[in-house]
Amino acid sequence: MAADSENGKGRGVLQDVNVGWSRLLKGRDGAMLGLISAGIGLHAFNQFAIVAALPPAAAEIGGTAYFSWAYSLYFMGSIAGGTGAAALRDRFGARASLVFSTLLFAAGGLLALGAPAFSWIMAGRLLQGVADGLIVAICYSLIPANFPSALIARVFAVEAIVWAVAAIAGPLAGGYLTEAFSWRASFLAVAPFVLLLPVLALAARPRVTEAAPVPLSSATIALCLAASFVLSLSSVATGGAMQAAAIAAGAALFLAVLKLDGKIGPKLFPAGAFRLGSVLGHGFWVLFLMSASHSVGSVYLALMIGAVFDFRPAVVGYVVVIMALTWSAVAVLASRVVAPAPRHMWMRSGALFQLAGFLALGTAFATGSVTLLVLGQVAVGTGFGTAWASVNQAAMEAAGRAERDLTSALLPTISTAGYAIGAGISGMIATATGLVAALENGGAGGPAFWLYGTAAAGAAVTFLLGFGVRLKEA
Repeated sequence: MAADSENGKGRGVLQDVNVGWSRLLKGRDGAMLGLISAGIGLHAFNQFAIVAALPPAAAEIGGTAYFSWAYSLYFMGSIAGGTGAAALRDRFGARASLVFSTLLFAAGGLLALGAPAFSWIMAGRLLQGVADGLIVAICYSLIPANFPSALIARVFAVEAIVWAVAAIAGPLAGGYLTEAFSWRASFLAVAPFVLLLPVLALAARPRVTEAAPVPLSSATIALCLAASFVLSLSSVATGGAMQAAAIAAGAALFLAVLKLDGKIGPKLFPAGAFRLGSVLGHGFWVLFLMSASHSVGSVYLALMIGAVFDFRPAVVGYVVVIMALTWSAVAVLASRVVAPAPRHMWMRSGALFQLAGFLALGTAFATGSVTLLVLGQVAVGTGFGTAWASVNQAAMEAAGRAERDLTSALLPTISTAGYAIGAGISGMIATATGLVAALENGGAGGPAFWLYGTAAAGAAVTFLLGFGVRLKEA
């Protein structure tokens, strides 16, 4: 393990009674918040900024047939980076790992920027996925050791704001660069984050919790990649049966990962991961299912809004962003609740807000109600805003001290896996119900029922599992 004396290893989780917003926004805490926000901002901005660039890129340099792989390879890289992040950080130190990951991200962007063929963009997206998984996981892993427990909800509230700003500014910046210059220029939209992150990583002095170095779990990570690859096949399969088979096989491989973890190499997951009956296990399942349910309802959301309501692209974008904006606003308000009883109440209400939102969205597409469309987006965002920070904090604190950094690093990867499986389920439902043909004929009532009914069922299961998630007493 690399010497990390500058990181203050061994100090454990911070405890401090001075936990107001002023404490979070200044001094060492402010520097750490800036570092984590830069990492989350890079991840979010990159996700939104290239949306407008990939379709014209595929049309210009011949990649329409492989278009979905630009996303699938990015997802696979993110899984690889996220699962290996804790080992890399412990081997080389947090600052060096973040600088290396940023350089890797930049290299992937340069490959895409100068791509003579779409395969170069695919390779660049793979590198960026690995780097993005590393960056986000390392940033998450630094939260429990660098902020007192009472501040963690506010840290997540700030990151929700960062995400919302990226959701608004990313498409604007990427779209402007694509229209004003070319699709290649849109890969430069994240340049400010690429330049800022290594500077903040070198300037900050991140602590890590007292724990043994995390070994690289090569066998388990390989199984995770195999599972993600099989799941990715669902996005290119043309028949519903093939899509269902890919999703089932991918899910089976993920279950094999959990069963074989620690038996064919070092353990990757902390004790209690996904085990019902433990706070950590319930927390992992809630994060996974919240992400999967939202993914089922969001993959075709923009397409359905445009077809059913005949909105202009800009208006469609604003409706989609309502969820992220609501998430941010509610997360800030929820972070002000510190008493355990109301925090638990609001945390467990998140899945119910999601459930109501999915039902409203399904009804909106069946009836053409703009009011229900907006209310549905607000409800889904409210669900994330009330629950997300508290569930993440509960999972972080439920892990033993020796596994707390590892657990924190895996949280975004658990969410990514949920979104991936949800996207596969969404594609399977769309194929089975003839969603695209229905939209071309001006209606989407039947497909919407299946999409949002499935998402609502996921939210109902999430609500039940949420009773096993408990925050530690201060």
